[in-house]
Amino acid sequence: MDLKWFQQHLLEDILPHWLQHAVTETGCFLPHFDRQWNPLGRDYATLVSQSRLLYNFCIGYELTQNDKYLQAVEKGIRFLLGNFWDNQYGGWFSTCRRDGQVLDSQKDTYGHAFAIFGLSHAARITGNPAPQHAASETVAILKEHFQDDHGGFKLSLTRDFQEDGKTKSQNPLMHLFEALMALGDMSGEQEGYREAKQVADFVLTKLVRASDRRLPELYDVDWRELPAADGGRIDLGHAFEWAYLLSLAVDRELPRHYLTSAERFIEYGLQLGYDAEAGGIFSPASPDGRAISSEKGWWQQCEATRALLRFAVRGGKEDLRRPLRKTVDFIKQSFTDQKHGGWYTSLTSQNKGNEWKVDYHVVGMCLEAIQCLELRDA
Repeated sequence: MDLKWFQQHLLEDILPHWLQHAVTETGCFLPHFDRQWNPLGRDYATLVSQSRLLYNFCIGYELTQNDKYLQAVEKGIRFLLGNFWDNQYGGWFSTCRRDGQVLDSQKDTYGHAFAIFGLSHAARITGNPAPQHAASETVAILKEHFQDDHGGFKLSLTRDFQEDGKTKSQNPLMHLFEALMALGDMSGEQEGYREAKQVADFVLTKLVRASDRRLPELYDVDWRELPAADGGRIDLGHAFEWAYLLSLAVDRELPRHYLTSAERFIEYGLQLGYDAEAGGIFSPASPDGRAISSEKGWWQQCEATRALLRFAVRGGKEDLRRPLRKTVDFIKQSFTDQKHGGWYTSLTSQNKGNEWKVDYHVVGMCLEAIQCLELRDA
């Protein structure tokens, strides 16, 4: 496995393209680009895209010490705090235009989780107390308004925190777990780890099936798994993502039994989703484990690769090296643009970005490979 490829890919291709094209004079990070990185004329960012790019540029500064990444982080913080935050009710708006106009005032757990995530990394990089304070305040908002009577979190609310949805998903909880660990990494924020443990314990004890230890994606308002007829499914990309995050949590001295669940997630992720012939991960699967899609999404390949890197290279699980190698080969052949740089948004589109695809998954994958490389060469 050529771990140096990930380092070069991140530092010479992915991060420089986003830095060059996404950052605006107002600090709004634009996410929509065609194959040649031309703006698609959608002059807005979402809470998720702004926060994910904030994270990307934090990693860029950490790895390169290039002040242009730090300047982007500082501008992005100002735009996030100045425009996405709701001064009347608290919490974060979903979508803002480049000029600061609010386009969508809905509030959701997923977006708030990424606000915590991006702000925590930004506070760590800059030493600025404002993003750290905002991240902590966001945790309080989530616990007050979004947490339900079961111990989970509601999917979305109106601007004044009235519930506007009837279904729930494990996905926002996964990213909240990730965000709370990032908050816990900061000095004086150990409570973040304790909050993260509560989220993980809810998922592992209440949502993961006792029968086969698989994690369904969608639920009704009382956290009962939705059947296939109502859209119920198992997202295999999220199985790998959970595996990685649970392993990360153990490094932070959260319970070691999380590794048992992590290994089970990888096991069924490969069993149900891995294409042994061409490489790559299919997703999703039906609730009973049948393949229901021939789609191989870009981010699912990132999360599978990141988890396999961690368990094969760091963990020494030799049986995972072949699917790791074949999945990386599939990524290089299918998603990376050798002419214009970056990743395609799908196997059928050559665009480079949208509000969901700002290569946060690519950055995380490459960062894990870089850390594996550093451990190997130490």
